[in-house]
Amino acid sequence: MNRRKNKRVQPSRAVAFAADSRKNLPSDAKTLIANARNDITIPYWSGVLQHADDTLIQQGGGKGLAIYDEIERDTHAFAMLQKRKKGLTARGWEVEPGGDRPIDKEAADLVEEILTALPFDRICEDMLDATLKGYAVAEVVWARDGNRIRPTRIKPHDQRRFVFDQDWKPRLLTWTEMTEGLALPERKFIIHRFGVKGNNPYGLGLGTRLFWAVLFKREGVAFWLHFLEKFAGPTVVGKTPYGMLDDEQRKLLNILQEVRTSSAVTVPIGTDISFLEATRSGSVTYEQWLAYWDRQISICVTGETLTTQVGESGGNRALGEVHQEMLDVLVDSDGDALADTFRDQLLQWIVDYNFPGAAVPSARRVRPKNEKAEAETRQVKAGAAEATDKAIRAIVKAAASFDDDETARDYIVSFDITDQLSDSTIDALVVARHSFGGAAETADPFLVEDDPAFAAARLKKKA
Repeated sequence: MNRRKNKRVQPSRAVAFAADSRKNLPSDAKTLIANARNDITIPYWSGVLQHADDTLIQQGGGKGLAIYDEIERDTHAFAMLQKRKKGLTARGWEVEPGGDRPIDKEAADLVEEILTALPFDRICEDMLDATLKGYAVAEVVWARDGNRIRPTRIKPHDQRRFVFDQDWKPRLLTWTEMTEGLALPERKFIIHRFGVKGNNPYGLGLGTRLFWAVLFKREGVAFWLHFLEKFAGPTVVGKTPYGMLDDEQRKLLNILQEVRTSSAVTVPIGTDISFLEATRSGSVTYEQWLAYWDRQISICVTGETLTTQVGESGGNRALGEVHQEMLDVLVDSDGDALADTFRDQLLQWIVDYNFPGAAVPSARRVRPKNEKAEAETRQVKAGAAEATDKAIRAIVKAAASFDDDETARDYIVSFDITDQLSDSTIDALVVARHSFGGAAETADPFLVEDDPAFAAARLKKKA
């Protein structure tokens, strides 16, 4: 028996202190001290937390989040938001087990079965409404199916129907509970948030930034319509003799208004009619004004402009790919956040109901950004494999010049390129060497210097 091996080594004082520190972890180290309950930056009233969105507070009035619904009335803003949403839901999705145990894989199989049965893409698109408004809410309807409990329906709800308490738990506003709302059961409502900062449970959506761009653009359209009205129909001016009565002037004014639409009119004698044409000055046009705000909307939602406004800004393929990569980054971020929401809530609940103790799987969208690189890698590997195959065939063909099997075998294994082959494979090649086209003109295929097949796979013989 080796006594040194079994001798107990006493830990040093530093190690012992570290171990004691881990065992005696202070209770306040395990909790969040600066939480929503004592956050002075979040308005708090009547038992619930209030929105911290300055735009919503200043411009919402009685509409609340409805002001952000008006943003989607702008065609460009709606198209950009749809582009970001559809960019994610158009991708495929896959379920990854949370662990390697059989129960973990069973839980993942059940989750995949459930999500396949549900309109998962539509559900994801509904939850991505948080991108605009800061948060999205959906209710889960559960049902028992044999020995399984599964969601049969996931219905989105208007965000204005919900508020959050100091623990971030949702409360439902009703006609009888318009202030504090009703407490809700567990494992019932999915909450997806966007732009969460600090302890604000409402998130901070893109609406707080898009509101002003859309507002200024809308005002520009109104001024443009007024401008076009002035240019389309010039102002009619009627000059009357001095001393015309007020009633006669009002009649003349009505006649002049008809001049804009009528081809012929009658006017009193002595009336001089002229047309005042509108003129404009300045170098900035209304088209430029609207185009500017469209670019701001594109940058805010998609992080770029070139994929939607290439005709205006110009550009080339390389620059377009750079802009597309930026959009992919945002879509990837949306996908990761949404996957985390489903894993921490819906998928966790499914596991709790059906496989208690199993690791929670994740349902993630497949990222296409690496497809090009992977395709190029596969192409390179395919070319290398083809060259390797051709080189091995040439070696075996040259080995056919040897009658003795051992000599032929020694020749085949003398090349590094054949190290990847198993002994059984080499034995089979030795036996079948004469079927590779007969004896080669030279005993060494690598003496053929002009053969491009060996450009990447050329290997020296072992010493």
